[in-house]
Amino acid sequence: MKKVLFSLLALLLLSVSGFAQTTYTMVNSAAQLEPGQYILVGYDNEGQAFVMSYQKSNNRHALTIDENGGVITATVATDPSQQDLPFEFTLDGAPGAWTIYDPLNNGYLYAPGGGNYLRTQTDLNDNGRWTITDGDEGGMVPVSNGGVEQCYMRYNITSTLFGCYKESSNVAATVYFFKAGGAAQPDPEPSNYPTQFTAAPDGVDVYVVWQDATGAQLPSKYLVLASTGNITVPVDGTPVPDSDLAKNVPYGINGVVFEGLEPNTTYHFAIFPYTNSGSNIDYKTDGTYPTAEATTEEVYVLLYEDFDDGLGVFFTFDAYGDQTWHQGTHQGTTYANMNGYADGAAHQNEDWLIGYAEIPNGLGFDEIWVEFRNAMKFEGDPLRVAISTDYDGISEPSDFEWEDITDAFDYSTGNYEWVESGALDVSDIVGNHSFYIAFIYTSSDEAAASWEIDYVKVTGQHLTAVNENAATTVGVYPNPASAQVSFTLDSDAQVSVFDMTGRMVREMNATAGEAQLNVSELENGVYFVNFRYANGTTAVAKFVKF
Repeated sequence: MKKVLFSLLALLLLSVSGFAQTTYTMVNSAAQLEPGQYILVGYDNEGQAFVMSYQKSNNRHALTIDENGGVITATVATDPSQQDLPFEFTLDGAPGAWTIYDPLNNGYLYAPGGGNYLRTQTDLNDNGRWTITDGDEGGMVPVSNGGVEQCYMRYNITSTLFGCYKESSNVAATVYFFKAGGAAQPDPEPSNYPTQFTAAPDGVDVYVVWQDATGAQLPSKYLVLASTGNITVPVDGTPVPDSDLAKNVPYGINGVVFEGLEPNTTYHFAIFPYTNSGSNIDYKTDGTYPTAEATTEEVYVLLYEDFDDGLGVFFTFDAYGDQTWHQGTHQGTTYANMNGYADGAAHQNEDWLIGYAEIPNGLGFDEIWVEFRNAMKFEGDPLRVAISTDYDGISEPSDFEWEDITDAFDYSTGNYEWVESGALDVSDIVGNHSFYIAFIYTSSDEAAASWEIDYVKVTGQHLTAVNENAATTVGVYPNPASAQVSFTLDSDAQVSVFDMTGRMVREMNATAGEAQLNVSELENGVYFVNFRYANGTTAVAKFVKF
């Protein structure tokens, strides 16, 4: 009896499994559409597939689904109330008057107008008859024949819904039809490469632009690659995912930005148009593919603190209250923390966390960027951020001029959720003067929030000036140098050597006359030497260590 029951159960599972699993193949053009069973799919900007599902009041819901090489294997819904499975539709009619029938709801998809709606109706009219054409960026464009303004069926990436929109709508993701059964019919390789492929640096970002490829077979997307060495040519059937050095860009979009690259580095770029996806992806790699190169600019780190060693280069000024800024730690992460709540109650506080961003004399920057991470919890005053070029680093900070820059940044909304502040260019405020940055915490006897700060960074970009025409002219030789450099001074001076990040790597007091500076232990690169004389004047020289 047990054997019989087991056999019946196995047969039941096999029959259910066989019934539920269906393979659907992407139809690559409207000309290939024919009556049959289909699922409808949209894609987000990262290439994730979303399949049309149950009917909401005004739109069709979308579910994530796995797609590989233009093929989807799925279990479809068998009841109109199911919300976790794709819905299968019956395509019928003919070009110019297709109908899309939902058997579970016994109705046709139609565009009612009056909003971005896609509904199901039992009675068929022209609102439920569709003209389906190929989309400019892949997929297809079903347009209702009913004459309503919102007649374009599209996938809304933001709301993860299928609806109908005006032709001019910013919602532009097309609809892909996957037919039950059959074999994938991939498009051939693109006919041509894009033209006018160029790359231009902007700090540590590089803007890459081009003109679209033309020809009999247009690409569906482009793969743009970046490398500091040789470009690795892509291989058919092996998709290259997006990364810092690889970008997949839809046809019709003529540029992409590679952000946050290594400073002072030459990058090589190449572009490969392709058709299809997954195992059917077909890159054009024959002949000479377009290339370009660009060199990122140097970035000078003027201040950086991760609070791994206490408060690091920051110091505190406690204007009021017993609580103070201190190093906090949680699950291995360290940060600066201030909380006015103690002994079961909130307390009035005003506490400053202050750091110094030093711009070496003689250096100038077009841009000086401030950024940090922050997290908070509990009700209380917002954190304030300010900078000053005249604070002396010792006295009561409120006695000096501070520029409030609080509103320029993004902040955590609670629950200790870490938020990147975004970056603010303060060059218009500080010029090329060294400056202090302060995080100002306040609390009251009624409310005290807990604020956390981490990864404070100030960087200079676009070096514009090295003042080598200061009060005294100083020659540094030999240049380049491997072991030591020599120079002659008219009077005693303090000598400081800075690397290209703005970090001081050597310091000495030199008397008038000829002096030598040992540079043998310095890493290869470019260095600035700052000479500060007793009368306050300065001179700056530059040398190369090899």
